[in-house]
Amino acid sequence: MKVYKGHLARQYAGNSQYRAWQCDLARFRKAGYSGWGSEGFWALTIYRSQRGCRTLPTPMRQICRLGLGAAKKLLTLVTHINLHPDAVIGPGTLIPHVGSIQVFPWATIGADCAIHQVCTIGAGPKPGGPTLGDHVYLGAHVCILGGITIGDGAVIGAGAVVVTDIPAWATAVGVPAKVVRIGTPRTGDDADPAAVAENRP
Repeated sequence: MKVYKGHLARQYAGNSQYRAWQCDLARFRKAGYSGWGSEGFWALTIYRSQRGCRTLPTPMRQICRLGLGAAKKLLTLVTHINLHPDAVIGPGTLIPHVGSIQVFPWATIGADCAIHQVCTIGAGPKPGGPTLGDHVYLGAHVCILGGITIGDGAVIGAGAVVVTDIPAWATAVGVPAKVVRIGTPRTGDDADPAAVAENRP
C-alpha cells in the first residue's frame, strides 16, 4: 500500500501478514515518521514476521521461531514494547513512541489503530481478552483490562483505565474510564485515529 487509506487497510491486507506490514509502514509514513527509524515499527515488523512464519514448513518454522524470538527479546529489553505473537493486531497499526507497551496474547486489535506509549492491553483479573474495533485511538498511559469491547473509532484519553465496554465513536477518559462524548461515525480517510482524536469536522 503506497498511499495509505485507513478505511481500506483491512480489505487490502486480507489474511496476509506481509500486506498488513505494508499497511503499517504506509501508516507510519503518512503520520510523518520514516517507519524504519521508529521502534514501534520494528516491534510490529517482528510481530508480523512471527505470525507469518507459522505457515512455513516445520523445520524452517522452528529455525524462524528461534531467530525471531531472540530478536523480539532483544527489542523488548531495549524498547519495552512487547507484542505477543498470539495477539491479533490488525493492519495499519501506528505505535509512534517508544516505551512500555504490553499487548497480551488474548487481545484482539482492529485495523488502523493508534497505540501510544505506556499502554497495557489485555491484563486484568477478568477472564477473556479485550476486543478493539477499527480506527481506535489509545492515548498515553492507557490500560485496557479484561474481556471488554471497544467499538470502532473510539478515542481513549491519556491515563484512562478501561474496565467496561466503550461504544463506537465514543471518547472515554478517567479512572475508571467514562464516556464523555459520542461522536458521529466517520467514513473514508476521516475514520483514521488521528482524525477522530482531533475531532476534525
